[in-house]
Amino acid sequence: MNKLRSKAYWIRLMLVLGIYFSWSQLFLSADTWKVLYEEKFEQINEGGLPEDFFVLDGEFEVSSKEGRKCLRMRGNPVGEHGFLFGPRLNEDSMEFSFSCLGGIKSRRHNVFAGAIGGAKGLCFRMNPSSQQVSFTRIDGWQKSLPVTWASSEWMRVFVQTTWVADKEFTQVHAHVSRESSRTDKVFQSSITIDERIRSGKCMLWGFAYAEKEMYWDNLLIRAKN
Repeated sequence: MNKLRSKAYWIRLMLVLGIYFSWSQLFLSADTWKVLYEEKFEQINEGGLPEDFFVLDGEFEVSSKEGRKCLRMRGNPVGEHGFLFGPRLNEDSMEFSFSCLGGIKSRRHNVFAGAIGGAKGLCFRMNPSSQQVSFTRIDGWQKSLPVTWASSEWMRVFVQTTWVADKEFTQVHAHVSRESSRTDKVFQSSITIDERIRSGKCMLWGFAYAEKEMYWDNLLIRAKN
């Protein structure tokens, strides 16, 4: 009887330890991401810009939108306007996310775009008129996928890249959601690129085709330790 009790005890102990270590690994994996850059514009004076911003073209400034401090780009003149920001990245695994608010006039929509690793890295473009998100590279590679974009709402864009060294390709995971409901994704997809993303800074562009102001907020870059 004592042997049976002892055996049952050890079985229960092993089960408890197994569950403990499983949860430990889950929490440890969740904590392996570190914040490399974050900008919420709350500490930037209106009319100014963060010190690390490098404007390539266009008129950008921190402003208030319905009581929310964020980055604004004027709707005129119409053109491709953008900026570089944050640290120069050369990470095997990283995440880049931001919130944005566009505009619409008749059938014309403002368009948001960005890049990881500079203009020669991985570029992406959200086109509300065609309801597509496009990923491109300087070598001519392109991938377009359907997205349900709402120009009159704050949207949240998330792009994650992971270099898989043993297979020599980059795994790209991306999703888009309404900021008011981030669990309700209007776009989600994974693609592969047969090379490593170049090192460089992150970029964001705005195309004010609707001739209305464009807004960005909550810029966040994370990398795995």
